[in-house]
Amino acid sequence: MSFVLFGPGISDHLTLNQALAHPVLQVPPQAIDPVQKIRAIPTAEQGAGFEAPEQESPPNPPKFAAEVQAYRVVRHVQREVSPVQVAEQIMTSPVISLPPDARIFELRNLFDDKDIGIVPLINAQQHLVGLVTKGDLTRQRVRFTDLAPRPVATIANPKVLTATMQTNIRELARVLLAQDIRGLPIVDDRRQVVGIVTRGDILRALVNYAPLELWL
Repeated sequence: MSFVLFGPGISDHLTLNQALAHPVLQVPPQAIDPVQKIRAIPTAEQGAGFEAPEQESPPNPPKFAAEVQAYRVVRHVQREVSPVQVAEQIMTSPVISLPPDARIFELRNLFDDKDIGIVPLINAQQHLVGLVTKGDLTRQRVRFTDLAPRPVATIANPKVLTATMQTNIRELARVLLAQDIRGLPIVDDRRQVVGIVTRGDILRALVNYAPLELWL
């Protein structure tokens, strides 16, 4: 079996067909409370206490902006000659993770500082207990000042689909596309998270290796 589903009281091996068909749960927004941030912009005419609406943030980057940037970076990397077949060969490691009781403001800072979009939650026993993405954060309709001090586990998905180190890359790519998800944690024989494979990792493999080599 190439995939493992983790959740409360769950640690089940899945076949490829089961992984393709298994719904990836999303945590719904907690409340509808749109908020417009304001910041102080004192001027000579308005005085120091004037508050004006903060300028709108730039639109979200294109859906595959990160992948395009990855392509630009690896174009200049010398190509290796060994064929790539399994997740272990392309995964990002070590894994950037958070404990489930970390605060949501820490999660947002991690997304911004590390330029990542997916973070597994790992408890003190090194068990995978959840997964949170940028989408889980942006879907929340709660005032961020109220949301920030809450545990990150409150917006995370407690059921996590993972792949093993020997999962075939073609199978992994099919699951990412079928589930429309950013990436999958990679677990070892002890079922501990040892890496992450994202769509960007697969794109980098495609750039560095010819398709016939990749899909051997």
